Amino acid sequence: MRTAIALTWLFLSIITPVFAADSDSTKNPEPEGYRVVSYDAATHQWIILRKGTFDGKYMTKRITVVCYSVLMDKGPDACHLQVGNMITPNLVTERLSSIDRSDELLVITNGYDAHESQYFKILKYEVLPDK
Repeated sequence: MRTAIALTWLFLSIITPVFAADSDSTKNPEPEGYRVVSYDAATHQWIILRKGTFDGKYMTKRITVVCYSVLMDKGPDACHLQVGNMITPNLVTERLSSIDRSDELLVITNGYDAHESQYFKILKYEVLPDK
């Protein structure tokens, strides 16, 4: 019985600090990338959270987009993004304009084949406050 108690205490004394270290979210921020968080079928709009380091500071940006092909009357199924997916930054190009916001695009390449790129018009681009 004493051996079981001693082993339990030893196990907990080793494991508890490991879990405490893992629970500190400031040391392990979410990976950088684009996470698709929602899709509205009525408006054909996606909301994407862009997490990463910008000018030396880790932050989150919320990007609201609509499929450019839908705007060009190519049908509502022209773009395919899976809600919940994380897209790595090397597969995304943001074309932003500080003068005329009408031509801002988000281009997502499926793999490394440029023929399979999806084009999205950026409707809203905002930096979310720190938590």
